[in-house]
Amino acid sequence: MSDAYTATARIINQLYGDGTPDKGALAELRRTTAITDKGAEKIWPLIFSAVPKLSTNGKPTKLETAVYTALHCYAAFQQGNDSFVFGQIPRSKDKEESGENGVSLSNGVSLSNGVSLSNGVSLFTALRKMKINDSNEKKALDRRVTALLATTNISSATNSINHLVSILKGKKMGEKIDFAQLAEDLYNFQWSTKNARFVALKWGKDYYWNVYKLASDND
Repeated sequence: MSDAYTATARIINQLYGDGTPDKGALAELRRTTAITDKGAEKIWPLIFSAVPKLSTNGKPTKLETAVYTALHCYAAFQQGNDSFVFGQIPRSKDKEESGENGVSLSNGVSLSNGVSLSNGVSLFTALRKMKINDSNEKKALDRRVTALLATTNISSATNSINHLVSILKGKKMGEKIDFAQLAEDLYNFQWSTKNARFVALKWGKDYYWNVYKLASDND
């Protein structure tokens, strides 16, 4: 697992606690969208204790930006939900790993606080399911996703993702999202235009690949 994945999973674990979420921290995360926003300093202790490499020049690192964006999305999605909305995308056994600091990242296991980390899906897989279930949203959602997939600018990408998370939350589909994977994707996105295109391709496959139609065609 990458540092982005492990750090995000660890912080989300701390925020959710034992089923009694840190409401104050989650409220600040929902209210702020960047690690430099006023109010974000209340979240810094969680981030700086989990992220292995910190900025030394006052400018947020790629890792800090990715982790904070994913945490903002998690906080927005967790609001109003009693159940844990974070889940891990299932991985093959040869790719299972355990994270540091007591956060287990293998399939079907419990986090250090006893909260079960059940299977989840990527954000863009959840969005694909949403448009399949609600044809009225398809055109508008396709337009938003297409614009996101065309950008290589991290600020534009994070703004679009924040809006998409809000739309998905409003549908109350009950999906568990792998926000740690979102952090990893956003981290990779920032390294170069080429990397951003690779990440966009990954997101596009999750969003456009109609696994249900494929299964039907093969019957």
